[in-house]
Formats: sequence, C-alpha cells, structure tokens
Amino acid sequence: MIVKNNDFKEFIEGLKIYTGFLIYGPDKGKVKEKATQVIEKLKLEHSLSIIKVSQEDLEKNNLIDLIYQKNIFSKKSIISIDLDFIYSLKLEEKFFSSISSNEANYILIEAGNLNKSDTLVKDFIKSKMLACIPCYHDTEHSIKETIKDYSKKFNLKIDNDSIIYLSNSLGSDKLLTFQEIKKLSIYGNGEHVSYNDVLHAVGDSSLININKICDHLFNSNKAPYFYEKIMEAGHNNIIVIRSLLKHFYFLLNVKERDEVNLPQSIHFSRHNLIKKQINHLSKDKIKKIIYNIHELEKKSKEQYNLANTLIKKFLLYYSLV
Repeated sequence: MIVKNNDFKEFIEGLKIYTGFLIYGPDKGKVKEKATQVIEKLKLEHSLSIIKVSQEDLEKNNLIDLIYQKNIFSKKSIISIDLDFIYSLKLEEKFFSSISSNEANYILIEAGNLNKSDTLVKDFIKSKMLACIPCYHDTEHSIKETIKDYSKKFNLKIDNDSIIYLSNSLGSDKLLTFQEIKKLSIYGNGEHVSYNDVLHAVGDSSLININKICDHLFNSNKAPYFYEKIMEAGHNNIIVIRSLLKHFYFLLNVKERDEVNLPQSIHFSRHNLIKKQINHLSKDKIKKIIYNIHELEKKSKEQYNLANTLIKKFLLYYSLV
C-alpha cells in the first residue's frame, strides 16, 4: 500500500495492521524523520527491540532467518535496514510472503531514490500489510509548512517575512531545514528572533559560496570548485539550482529595465562580477540559460544519483563559454 504525504498523519495512528515499511526517496532528511516516527509509534504499541542490520550481518545470516529471529526480551523486533549501507540486498522468492506474516518481526527499509519499477516498490505497493512511503523534496508551499512545524517543535518565534526568506533560501531538503531551524532556536533561546537575526544566522559561508557559484559563471572557471565546497558542507544540490535560477532571473530583470546601478541588497563585493555578466549576456542568452536551469532541475530530480554530475557539467560549460 502506498502512503502519500498528506495521508501520513492518519497512517501513523494505525500501524498495527502493517508488518513491513519501505521508506524511500530523494529527501533523505524526510526518510529519516518518517522512519523515526514509525519506530517510535511501534515501540509505544508493543515491547520491541530494534535490530539494525549491517552488510556483515547479511553476509553471516539469511535475511529470512533474521525476519523470524526471536528476542528473549520481547515478542517481536524491528529489523531495520538502511540500503545506503548495504552493497546489495538479495531477496529470496519467499521474502515478501515472509514479511507479510504476523509471526514475523517488523521490517523497516530505508532507501534513496527508487524507480516505480523496482521490485521492492512494486511489491510493497501491492500488499495491504506492507507500507510504501515515498519521501520527495518539499514544494514551495510545503516547505513553509515544514518551517512552521519545526519552529513550533523547537519553540522558535519568527515572523512571516522570516518564514518566506527561509523557504526561499533553504531549498527543499528536510534535513537541512531541520538543522537550520534547530540552530535558530538555540540562538533565540525561546525569545523572538528578528528578520535581521535570521539573515545573519542563515547567511553563513554556504550562502557566500552559493553567491560565488552564481557570480563566477562567465567570469572564471571557479564555479565548480565553490559547488564542491557546498556539497562538502552537506547541503542539498537543489539549493544551488534554485539560487542559479534566482540569479539569472535577477540579471534578466536588470537587463529589461536597463538599470545602471545594482540594488543595495546586493553586497558591494559582488558588483564587479555581476556587472560583467550583465554586459556580456544578452536578454535572449539569459532566457536560454534560465530554460536550461529549469531542465537541469527536472533532470536532477528524475536522476537523483546523477544530479551532482549534471550540475557540475552545467557549471563547467558556462564557466568556459
């Protein structure tokens, strides 16, 4: 059975009827969050132990044996498998019938981006006792709701302008949103955090590097280097794509208005490189780049495992043009 994002709150209240859970998708932060919610709810309903399965465990034991393995301290266990740490998961013919049995332990599988044609996905969707929970990146609307939910959870008090700014700057990865809201809540310590405080707190070196990626296109070959710095810091690549899109829409707006001076919101250290871009690029060229960025985002979401390669190829191309 597939569990859509809008149905998850209702689903989590009726976990008793399910014996297996497949939680997967490009948003690893959301995968971890929902896996934790499932485990915590199951532990409330039953006296359960958790068995985290490693590659070494699978090499020593048959997966079916683990599914039926009994713990002397509890009636059932949760067999937890994170496919990011498993080289390959070999499924026997009776795997799905085994995990659908009420006699078996619960099984919870976390994974990255899976295709609809994948055996795991198809069989979890088909069975009424197995829950298939896809975790996609937040949309422009849902990220605002995520920010509000996390702000409430961490007792962070911010105004609507701050929420809008955060929804535009954090991208769509839930783990990054979680980390930034938690950081702001520690800074605020239960008091109201002003819009200026949010700008300073979130506008750290990662934002500086993102600006450098945008500014150095057509000016040098450094954009791929700054992109690597962003990835090393653990940020989501969709943030970079959205920042590129915002930057080139800004350039187009300046060109169309035929403005001489850049707005005060653009830091003076960026002016020289941005003016070179404005002088170098025609409106038609900028429109073509914007179209290509939209295509880049689409391909990056469809081919999540290749996203970094696609983005670096894009940056390299426009670094050398």
